[in-house]
Amino acid sequence: MPRRFPRRRQFVEITDNTYTQLEEYLRWAETVGSQRNFNFGMNALVMMMAYTNLGFAQKMSAGPVDPQQRNAAAAWKIPVRRITENYFFGWKVRRLGFGVWQLYNDSREAYFIEFGIHISNARIRRPIRKLSLRKTLQLMETSQVYHRVWAEIYTAQHRRFGFAQRVQSPGMGSFSGPMLGRRLP
Repeated sequence: MPRRFPRRRQFVEITDNTYTQLEEYLRWAETVGSQRNFNFGMNALVMMMAYTNLGFAQKMSAGPVDPQQRNAAAAWKIPVRRITENYFFGWKVRRLGFGVWQLYNDSREAYFIEFGIHISNARIRRPIRKLSLRKTLQLMETSQVYHRVWAEIYTAQHRRFGFAQRVQSPGMGSFSGPMLGRRLP
């Protein structure tokens, strides 16, 4: 039976105003000259970006609930229909290090949804991870912190701040696919 949660208001809502306030904090840290406060602010910025990306990914993964697979019209569309709901609840954010956050999906069907399934000489992809990143960057474009994001992407020769994205392979860790003898559910 699929899990259903009542719709409530979020406890914390991330908007472009949140990013504007983070930019004000970062400007203050630069004026004061405190590298510790600046690093803390950049870590908070990247964390907020990762959770914004998570929200967009879950929104595009929250299609119609169809455990009996009767709604064939919603099979290859975005938002992705929820058969087992593992894909929807599989989106997670974790911290890899100071200033580095990762968005990933640990469900088995994530690989097939992201990279496609071959059906009648066509590969049908629904790149939720890529589209959610684009929506995150579009939201960042409306805030004042946008120049910092692009400066960090293009000028940093080393990996100080940022977030990574990963989709779990169907082999649960290997990139070669399912291991011999293992069957997908």
